[in-house]
Amino acid sequence: MPLGFLDTHEYPLKDLRILVTRPESQARDFMAQLEQAGAIPILLPTIKIVEPPSWELADEAISRLDKYQWLLLTSINGVNCFFQRLQKKGLNYQNCAHLMTICVGPKTAQAAAEFGLKSDMVAKEYAAEGIIELFAGLDISQQKILLPRALKARKLLPESLRQKGADVDVVPVYETIFPTESAQQLNHQLDRKKIDIITITSASSAANLIKHCHDPQTLEKLKKLPTACIGPIAAKTATKVGLNVKITAKDYTSKGLLAALKEYQSCKTNSL
Repeated sequence: MPLGFLDTHEYPLKDLRILVTRPESQARDFMAQLEQAGAIPILLPTIKIVEPPSWELADEAISRLDKYQWLLLTSINGVNCFFQRLQKKGLNYQNCAHLMTICVGPKTAQAAAEFGLKSDMVAKEYAAEGIIELFAGLDISQQKILLPRALKARKLLPESLRQKGADVDVVPVYETIFPTESAQQLNHQLDRKKIDIITITSASSAANLIKHCHDPQTLEKLKKLPTACIGPIAAKTATKVGLNVKITAKDYTSKGLLAALKEYQSCKTNSL
């Protein structure tokens, strides 16, 4: 059996140079998975998690947690930043124990559990649509819902819940910015190192990558590279800003993205 055949099956992403745009602290597992599949991951974070410009809204909500009936947690970042702020105020998960808690996806639920809070429901779909589906048969009129999340996020979820009569407080607990060090590396990565595929794990990652690529030649290269997105929301933004989306994961997780990359590469190999 030819060696190349073995390599393709044991290392389906063999020698592919894959750009990883996640924050460094969240990229390690995904990069390890890529390496196990034979790829060469190249880290270039396009988002960095920082504190929101003001904690006023979050602190006000935290001071009256007893007034809420629901807590919606839509991301690991949201969980970490919200509970860290609780702790800074001398509180903990027990102050949220009376709340019906919904998490988007098992990873978010796991992050909440690490702070001691058990989720009452976990949305199957890794997006706002998953939570909206859970509320479809529930009467939430005049109920107060706390939604701690990023400073800039889609309006779909709070607006949908308000249409059902709920009183939704959206409080920013973090902001995503473009790391200044990545701006310096971007041209270098594309000029001196061959990139085969870009991976995008959030809408803001896609938007920041294009927004902060100021060199026209580098931008042209970026837009020609095959892009793999973690789900349809990220894919929609990536397409809108001009990236060449070829892969969209069916399971909106890093494992789902890895599986989609393998499937894409397998189809390319078999077509040769």
